[in-house]
Parts: sequence; structure tokens; C-alpha cells
Amino acid sequence: MRNYFGNCEAVFLLHLLYMNLSQNPGKIQLWVTVAGMAAAAAAAAFVMLHFSGFIYKFHATSLFQESASWFAEHFERPAALLIYCGRFLTQFCYYPAVAVTLLLLLYAAITVMTYRLFLRGGRIPFLAIIPALALYTALMRIGYGVIVFRADALIFTEPLGILSALLLFRLTVLLSPKIRWAIPFLAYPLVGCYALLALLIHAAFSISREKGAARLASVATDLACLAVVPWIEYLLLYNHSVLRYMWLQGAPFLDYIYNPKEWIPLAVAAATPVLLALMPERKSRPAAVWHPLLTLALTAAAVTCIYLLPYRDSLFHRQMAAERAIDNDDWDKVAERLLPLRVTNEVLIAYRNCALYAKGRLEEGCMNYSFNTVPIVMGDQEYSSSLIAGPTIFFHSGLLNYASRISSEISLYTNYSVERWKYLAKAAVFNGERDLAEKYLGTLSRTTLHNGWARHWRSLLDDPERLAQDPQYKRLHPLQDYEETRWMPSDNAASNVILFYRYVPGRSPEMQQWNRAAEKMSSF
Repeated sequence: MRNYFGNCEAVFLLHLLYMNLSQNPGKIQLWVTVAGMAAAAAAAAFVMLHFSGFIYKFHATSLFQESASWFAEHFERPAALLIYCGRFLTQFCYYPAVAVTLLLLLYAAITVMTYRLFLRGGRIPFLAIIPALALYTALMRIGYGVIVFRADALIFTEPLGILSALLLFRLTVLLSPKIRWAIPFLAYPLVGCYALLALLIHAAFSISREKGAARLASVATDLACLAVVPWIEYLLLYNHSVLRYMWLQGAPFLDYIYNPKEWIPLAVAAATPVLLALMPERKSRPAAVWHPLLTLALTAAAVTCIYLLPYRDSLFHRQMAAERAIDNDDWDKVAERLLPLRVTNEVLIAYRNCALYAKGRLEEGCMNYSFNTVPIVMGDQEYSSSLIAGPTIFFHSGLLNYASRISSEISLYTNYSVERWKYLAKAAVFNGERDLAEKYLGTLSRTTLHNGWARHWRSLLDDPERLAQDPQYKRLHPLQDYEETRWMPSDNAASNVILFYRYVPGRSPEMQQWNRAAEKMSSF
């Protein structure tokens, strides 16, 4: 009897729910949409904070300076304001929670703009989250690209670009047709290809919302500007650039030329406003009864994608977390994360050895390089340890000159970064190279978050007695006590450290500890 009444109660509640949905589908749709977007935002925040070492790495591989001359340098190429603002915001990845909050605010702004521009009138408002979801997916699938990509500040430049395209489209709609053609000419130097994306959105909007000669004139003007604006800007301002790339300036095109499938999320984020603009305008109508149910399904799909699509290689994220701890000189945390590993790669073994040396346990705790190591691979690309972590491995293994060399070499084909600039500065201070140290510390003193760090190391440069008491100096200075030798490292920093200490005998006890450990590890 209890089961009978329980079943009747369930049927009655379902009937009430159905009646409520059929009588107030619009109100139910609104609350389901808001709750669904909040759930997606919470899931994205959780995943990004779970991988906070990855978010932190964006700050380490970028550089923002507070100087008028550095700001002016950005205007030597298109998308100047977009890249400058992206770098300004990227420095706050030093605090991953702040960076995630800023990202969610940008995603929310894009979602609200997409809804207000294209999805009023009884359509499915949850579709507005697609550009933000695609941008999140593109970000979380970068993986080792956070280190090797030539376009820095990607964590913020892409959301800023999509948002600027939507704002420019809205401005184009509001202006008179006689002057709207000037917008892409003025906006292209500031936001690059996203000014052209605004033209595509407006052309699609004109196709669906205008008629007759007005439609033809608008579409023709948009497509003509799309074709000639980059070319004219090239002739007037940017003839030092490559013409065929002028239509992609502001996007990370150089980093995806040989990896086109990684373009898909960014392409979806850019194409969604264009496709939504193609939908014909219709009068507002009540939401259908099935709209809330569809929104629930879309919410479930979005949250599933948020959890499943990020790059989840555990060794990569261990490396990101370890490097964050290394940056804070917290070798206990490095050891805590890396010592229990049974399957690892060359970079993590090198970091493990540095942690063991810092804790005085290198000789008994070092691991043979041939034991359970896997290559550093992402997709079809295999990376060398020098490219992925060369400056960090060389510096904290005591090979200061090689850390400076690899830092300079990597900076030739990627952007300057806080991380590499710090290694260059510390190596110069430790080696007593005052002019070089002043150069690097001068650059870091113009940053927002690291000017105190630069002042600290400049004070050590001026006071050798205080420098001798610095923990990093005390740990690494004894490793410089060896006979002069010619040693040309290859593109594998991790194994080069072991080869160096195997064949270059030292005089200090610390150096000899590395010599004995290298003999133990070098069976590869």
C-alpha cells in the first residue's frame, strides 16, 4: 500500500511539473538557463583552479612592462591594443584565482552580448554560451603550447578579441551607413583580425535583416572592406609585415599552421556569432514547453565538455605545479609532488634531482634515466627537454651559463618572459656580470608584480656579503668549482646535466656529490 501511494504521489508531482511548464515555460526557461550557465561557470572555475599551475604558467611565459616606450612598441604591428591589454591581464595569472575570475567575467560579457544581439525573441538563450565554451576549450587544450607558442597572452587575447568583435558589430549597426565603413580602418590597428570578424558578422546580419538594395549595399561594403582593409593598412603602416598574414593578425596563426585541428575551438568561437546573425529576425514569442528540457540537455553537454575536453596529461600538470613551487624556491613541495612518481619523463626526473640536491639527498635518492620514462609528446609533436624546461633545469642544476644561453636562444623565436628574464638576471648576479644584471633587472623593475623582486636582487648585487647568504647562491655557487672545460650541450637539457657532471670533475663536496650521482644515473 505504501508503494502504491508513493507511486501516486510521484505521478501527481510530475503532473504538476508538466502543468507548470506548459503554463509558464518562459519563466521556467529563464531560471533553467541562468542555473545552467551558473553550473557551467562553476565547473569551468573548478577545472581551471584544479590546474592552477597551468594558469600560473601563462604569467611566467609573458612579460608586461609599465613604460610608455614599451606601450608604443606594440603599435609597430596590428592588434596593438588587444595584445597590450592581453599582456596586462596575463600578469595576474600570478594569482590563478584572480585570473580565473577575470576570465569568467570576460566569458560572461561575451555570453550576455551574444544573447542581446542575436537570441532574443523566443530562441534558445543557452546557445549564447557557445562562444565562451569554445574559448575555454581552446585555452584548456593548449598544453605545452603555453611554453612554446610564439603568441603570448593567449589566455586573455582571444576572449578580448571576440568581445571586441561583438562590440564593433554593435557600433556598426548603430552608425549611419555613410560612415560605418570607416570603423574597420580605425579598429584594425587596435584589434587586428577581430575588426574583420565584426565585418563578417555585420554582413551575415545584413543578409538576414535587410532587404533589396540596402542588403546588397551593406553586404558589398562589408566584403569590400574585408578584402581591402588589411591590404591598405599594409601599404600605409605595416609594410614590414608579411602581406598574406595581414588577415590573421591578432590571432595565434603562426602557432597553428602545422596543427590545424587545434583551430577548431577558436573557429567555433568566431563562427558562432556569424551563424547566429544569419538567423532571420522574428517577433518575440513565448518559449515553447520543450525549451527548458533542451536547456537542461545543453547544460549537461556543456558541463561534460568542460570536464572532458581539457588537456589532462598528468605529467604535464605535475610539471606545471612543480615549476610554480620552484619559482617560490619551495623544494619541499617539489619533492612531495615528484618523489612518489613511478612513471615519469626527463624533465620531472631533472626537477626531482634538483629537489633531492636542495634537500641533501641527491646521491642516495637519484633515479636512473632509463627507468619508466616516457617521451614528452602532445599530439603528433615530440618536445625536447631543453625547449620545454631548459632554463629551469640548467639553472637549478648549477649550469648557470647554459641556463643563460638557452634562455637567450628560446627568446629569439618566442616572446620575452618573466621566467627566462629572471634566470638571466640571477645568473648575471651570481657571475658578477654587473652590466648584464643591470639590464635584466632594469626590465623586471618596470613590471607590475616583480619590481620588488628586482630591487631585492639589485641590493644583493651591490652587497656581496648579503649575496653570499642567499639560499640559492649558497646552493649553486659550490657547483661552479671545477676545471675549465669546453662543453657544448645538445637539445636535451636533462641528459646534458648528467653528462656534464659525469665528465667534468669538481673540487667542492657539492660538485662531487653530483659527480657520484651522475655515475649512478648515466646507464642510458
